[in-house]
Amino acid sequence: MSEVKTNKISSLASNNDITLDPDGTGNVVVKTAASGGTPQSDAGLVLEGTDASRCDLQILSDDGAFQSIYFGDASDADIGSIAYSHSSNSMRFTANAGERFRIDTNGHLLVAQTSFDTANVGHSLTTTGFAHHTRDGNIVMILNRKSSDGEVLELRKNDTGFAQFKVTDGDNLTIDCTSSNHAGFTLAADSILPRRNGSSSDNAIDLGSSGDRFDDVFATNGTIQTSDQNEKQDIASLTTAEMTAAKAISKLFKTYKWKSKVAAKGDAARTHTGVIAQEVQTAMSDAGLDAADYAFWCSDTWTNDDGNEQTRLGVRYPELLAFVGAATEQRLADIETRLAALEAGE
Repeated sequence: MSEVKTNKISSLASNNDITLDPDGTGNVVVKTAASGGTPQSDAGLVLEGTDASRCDLQILSDDGAFQSIYFGDASDADIGSIAYSHSSNSMRFTANAGERFRIDTNGHLLVAQTSFDTANVGHSLTTTGFAHHTRDGNIVMILNRKSSDGEVLELRKNDTGFAQFKVTDGDNLTIDCTSSNHAGFTLAADSILPRRNGSSSDNAIDLGSSGDRFDDVFATNGTIQTSDQNEKQDIASLTTAEMTAAKAISKLFKTYKWKSKVAAKGDAARTHTGVIAQEVQTAMSDAGLDAADYAFWCSDTWTNDDGNEQTRLGVRYPELLAFVGAATEQRLADIETRLAALEAGE
């Protein structure tokens, strides 16, 4: 430890002021009343520097030592404290005889923790802007908006908000992506409602995409397809070419297994039934029709994570089966008409 010069009392005035002047400059003054301000009437110690801009208190010790300032009362000598550990270079703060938080050697603020660890119960605020909060078996954080509906939490990138968590209509949770034409949704009573551009959206939001598909959808009932005559036009029976294509498609249903399921399950992969989109396309083309003109046939192209363009063909089975069913009904009606004519001897 470096040598510390012994202080001397250089003056003792009638007002009990004490000046400690180790080097003759008068840098530190200890007074019972400060001339530069009014101390509390029951203050036990008042420090006032002769420099009006600052007043310093320094505690020195050997390297590796532990220094503390204790706050006590009649029954507890150290019920509160501020302590510095030179061995770990951390500052610790206690209250009610227990450590409540510390600042570690990296400048991280740790609450209910002695070291930075996201797995341990407690809170950490780091000098890099990272924060973590860990609690065992209970709610970790509550964000409480009072009095009105509106934003509770906003996520930002480069100082600009792009997502908001809101309370809407009293008790609905709404998540909006504020970027143009991005989807959001509202968790309402017994329903999930689509949103876009921060407001309710009808007939505009897809669930999944060609390159990001859901696997199975479990539901009690099937989807409800809008079929209102007031929203349709060009309503017509199938043409001869369409009936020819539908007849060919009706013969294309086969059994098959998904390659991905065989890779994952081997012989346990289950057998499916359906058509091959390429064969449906060929059947339409053979009848002089373009499969791309019909909504039951789909072709989607996207760029994967490797930057390579991918194309996947698909079908909408409800519409495809309706197409085949319509052709079958028209063919059966024609057969019944001719059979009736034969039976009548015409």
